[in-house]
Amino acid sequence: MVKSIMLKKTIVLLFLAGVYQNGYAIESTLLGEVEKLPIHYRIVKTCGNWKAENKDGYYRLIIGDVYDGAGSEIYVQWITNPTQEKHSELIKTLAFPELNNDHSQYSFQSADCKKEGKYTFIKAKALYEHDEGEQIHDISIKLIDVGKYQLSDTVKAK
Repeated sequence: MVKSIMLKKTIVLLFLAGVYQNGYAIESTLLGEVEKLPIHYRIVKTCGNWKAENKDGYYRLIIGDVYDGAGSEIYVQWITNPTQEKHSELIKTLAFPELNNDHSQYSFQSADCKKEGKYTFIKAKALYEHDEGEQIHDISIKLIDVGKYQLSDTVKAK
């Protein structure tokens, strides 16, 4: 009787151990791809929604370090939402020449997205390599249409 109970407990424990081991593999669908993501991409996040020309989707904000962290660059991508007929599709990647310049480097400290009215704004804080003393740049990027934007930069002492 005692051996029978012990055997049942052992079988249950082995079964549960197998379920939990397999459960991790099932939940980690993108692990291999995420591990391959280059380490210099510091921020990758969705950033609001857009609609244009019978398409809709979301913005993806990307900030990556350059020159081993000496500065960073910022990008926005327009990506369509998936439908029953089509997978998501990258429509446009926008590099900001005012900000992504290797002779005039910014170092982005943070970036967030904010919806104001019908527009999405990227609000970023950055240091600039040519500033005298440490100053914070409050950068605002208004996303207007696919590939179109307005940029403003307000500087204040740190």
